[in-house]
Amino acid sequence: MKIKDGLVLLLLRALYGLKQSPALWQKHLSTTLQNLGLTEVPEAPCLFTNEHLVLFFFVDDIVVIYHKDQTAHVDELQRKLFEIYEMRYLGEIQWFLAIRIIRNRNERKLWLCQDSYISKLTAKFNVKEDSKRSVPLPPDEPITQNPEQATEQDIYVYQQKVGSINYAAVHTRPDIAHAASRLSEHLQNPSAQHLHLAQRVLEYLSNTRNYALTFSGFTQSTKDLFIASSDASLASDIDTRKSIQCFLFRLFGGAIDWKAAKQRTVTTSSTEAELLALSATAKETIWWENLFKAIYFSTGHQTKIQCDNTQTIRLLDKETYRLITKLRHVQIHSHWLRQEVQEGNISISWTPTAETIADGLTKPLNKQKHQYFLQQIGLEDITTKLQDN
Repeated sequence: MKIKDGLVLLLLRALYGLKQSPALWQKHLSTTLQNLGLTEVPEAPCLFTNEHLVLFFFVDDIVVIYHKDQTAHVDELQRKLFEIYEMRYLGEIQWFLAIRIIRNRNERKLWLCQDSYISKLTAKFNVKEDSKRSVPLPPDEPITQNPEQATEQDIYVYQQKVGSINYAAVHTRPDIAHAASRLSEHLQNPSAQHLHLAQRVLEYLSNTRNYALTFSGFTQSTKDLFIASSDASLASDIDTRKSIQCFLFRLFGGAIDWKAAKQRTVTTSSTEAELLALSATAKETIWWENLFKAIYFSTGHQTKIQCDNTQTIRLLDKETYRLITKLRHVQIHSHWLRQEVQEGNISISWTPTAETIADGLTKPLNKQKHQYFLQQIGLEDITTKLQDN
């Protein structure tokens, strides 16, 4: 069709590639699912549920989770969706967003692994195949700012490497979350040290590409079913003296949510740093508990947040307390935490540092401590299982 110069056409429907298209598709699919009797979970806009199943989607990839007793309801939902959209049924899930999913019904176990993705990184960035790196970062090497200006080429290469590392770190590899966070602080001006450490993390990933998050239906007790953990490392950043804070959540033996980040402000004591970390962890805990309720899942008990700082816990548990600080933002977080603890909305329990699973996210670990951290978060080597498959 030809149109005169200077004229444009008004689109009546969104076309693939336009910025409005993803939002319109998400809205259309969400409306369809609601019309079919599913309820959108407020905490997760792409998650839907009813009394028979849990459904979530990423763009046009749809995953349905259900008990075998509910197969008839799932089949009916699938039939109705096929009437509305042109779709394909791919069977039991094996891959999702470059994540390999392995399930063993007899062992009641599930594994999530990004071995294929990491293999592609190994080829892309010329990573040594014979690398035997056993930890992501050396425990005794401070990371400092670049005193000079990096070249555009170094910046480009570094950003590619750190971005690729971060994709693994946020999906299935909490063991490199601390490294990814620290390296991400220098995206605009990387030094030779930063480039070397990024390559080192890639070498570690290459050597551990077959590590997988493991989830087991067999747990020692209900208190081990869902664990929330919080920690902070005072003044860890040498250049700014800001602290590192982190949280980690574990369900059925495997990590499901984690974050390691530098705090936005300088704190003057470990108690202040821990309070800021606990505030973030408590909010995330409440989010998870609301999500569990929405999908009809119960852990069987109130979640207790792990914390290894006794002074912080005393400040929140005692009926009368006094936090001596001139930092207003710390006071605000402290008052909110105290309110939630006193009202019984959250619970905090003292845990020895060695058993606080979030501790491994605050700093680089030596080989022995790193191996123990892998056990704590449910990361295991599944090379044998991959060979069997």
